[in-house]
Amino acid sequence: MLVIGRNPVLETLKFNPKSIRKIVLLDSVTDSKLTEIAAKAKLKNIIIEKLPKAHFEKLFDKKDKSDGISQGILAEVEDFVYSKTTEILKSVNDKPKVTLIILDEIQDPHNFGAIIRTSVSSGAEGIIISDKNSVKVNHTVIKASSGATNYIKISKEPNIYKTIEVLQENGYKIIGTLLKSDESLYNFKFPDKCAVIFGGEGKGLRKNMVNLCDSLLKIPMEGKIESLNVSVAAGVVLFEILRQRNY
Repeated sequence: MLVIGRNPVLETLKFNPKSIRKIVLLDSVTDSKLTEIAAKAKLKNIIIEKLPKAHFEKLFDKKDKSDGISQGILAEVEDFVYSKTTEILKSVNDKPKVTLIILDEIQDPHNFGAIIRTSVSSGAEGIIISDKNSVKVNHTVIKASSGATNYIKISKEPNIYKTIEVLQENGYKIIGTLLKSDESLYNFKFPDKCAVIFGGEGKGLRKNMVNLCDSLLKIPMEGKIESLNVSVAAGVVLFEILRQRNY
């Protein structure tokens, strides 16, 4: 798997250097950030390769070339390792307040990456995605998250409905976001242990997921736009949870 871009490579180098097989640099790009990355990599005995533009371009799919070439760096790393939801629950068992994220068929890697970054920034402890009809962690997701995939556990489950039942059995309240809900996000007191579901692009939460929720909330809006991009909606909700718990 590729990790593309300076910040994602640097974060991987800091958090999980053993996963890096080698770092590849575009030989026509030099600056202090690339020098820093190369120096850190050498200290960890990571292979560094410099390539001319023609050879560097061949490492990318056409749709990904602009991102990679503009920053002049990539790392070849081991495939992303997912956690199990049971492992996430065990890791937060002693915490009095926990926020988990469930993504219901998110398919845009940029949205997924942005949600991962927001989840880490807002203090969420884990993300759960479905194995079906969902984007997986790839180099675009890692780049969009600015390397935040290194700082949160992500579970990929074959049966998301059963996973929600397991969460409820472990004391988690399932909170859904729904445009037509009567309850405002800002009038709701978030429980100490909750899992917030965000629906896929365009269609939102599927009916079966809505039926599993303990509470359904809407984000109050004004103006002519009725809905938000899912990654923006996630930011609004997650930072409201952070505000309620800490400020």
